[in-house]
Amino acid sequence: PIFTKIRTAAKPERFSVKTVLTSWGFTASNDRAILAVLKGLGFLTEGGVPTEHYDRLRDQNDWRYVLGERIRDLYSDLYAIDTSIHASPETEIKGAISRVTGQEEEAVKRYYATFKTLASIAKFEPRPVKAGIESAPDARETTAPPVSPTAAETKPTGAIGTAFHYNIQIHLPVTTDVTVYNAIFRSLKEHLDI
Repeated sequence: PIFTKIRTAAKPERFSVKTVLTSWGFTASNDRAILAVLKGLGFLTEGGVPTEHYDRLRDQNDWRYVLGERIRDLYSDLYAIDTSIHASPETEIKGAISRVTGQEEEAVKRYYATFKTLASIAKFEPRPVKAGIESAPDARETTAPPVSPTAAETKPTGAIGTAFHYNIQIHLPVTTDVTVYNAIFRSLKEHLDI
């Protein structure tokens, strides 16, 4: 229910226990733990500020996929043991958690319960890409305006010559972190020599 609320409620400037308890009405003692889970998964900074992953979590079509990606990242030690650990039997998952954490049985049960609950609502396969469109997971479809030829490119009928035109569209991820955009454009410059 809290993940549903994240998609329907206004994005808070800072996510806190007060957001969960007072604003959203989740009053069970276990509901407070969601803050640590969201931080561990990378949806919030240590200060409770929503990250770009949080924005994807608000997307009705993307939230299960970003949850799967973040689970793989947070539990990378488990996925190093088995790349489909989320689909393994309970005894195998608990055994892997025990080996990775070195914790005793009670703690392993709690880790397992959190992992299985998250995994049960996540999607771990790659997000499907619409036919003919190659894009990043958080790209949004846009329609480019038609490009009209310049006078120099227009040739009268029967003229010899061929003109090639390339239109490149770049779908940028939604983020407030300017370093992401700088890295994208630096990579373009290196690889396209522009």
